[in-house]
Amino acid sequence: MSAERVRVHGDLYHGEVPDGAIYVGRAAPGLKASPYHNRHRVGGACRVCGRTHDRAESVTTYAQDLTADPELIERVRQDLRGADLACWCPLDGPCHGDVLIRVADGADPLDAVATVLREKEDAAAMLHEKGDAAAAGHEKETATARTREPDTTTERSAARGRKKR
Repeated sequence: MSAERVRVHGDLYHGEVPDGAIYVGRAAPGLKASPYHNRHRVGGACRVCGRTHDRAESVTTYAQDLTADPELIERVRQDLRGADLACWCPLDGPCHGDVLIRVADGADPLDAVATVLREKEDAAAMLHEKGDAAAAGHEKETATARTREPDTTTERSAARGRKKR
């Protein structure tokens, strides 16, 4: 079984790391900061660089920081290879944990972040396309239902907003 990113269960004040996973997030009540946490927060002014990051920029900046620290890269490869990594990030978006998994397996951090962003973008596009197709099907069904004539007294009454007595 290969390593994967998993989500911390609970809320910020009652977080639980799934069994067997290694927490890679910032300090939270009951959870100690990981040496692998992402210092670049999403939304609001970043305490490190002052910029406001979206998720992709935060993860990219993390990969750049990681690239500048070869000793940390070596620790990632020693400590995290094959392990599930837990973070608070939504699983459907990019996360520094995704980058860490790839770096632990030997990837360069900048190559890892490019792969993560591409995969998450492709997954989002596929979901968007499925959503568009489902919405189009629903619109067609709704249009068909609106144009069909009621065929019973009960349906005609319901269409006028009254119940048959």
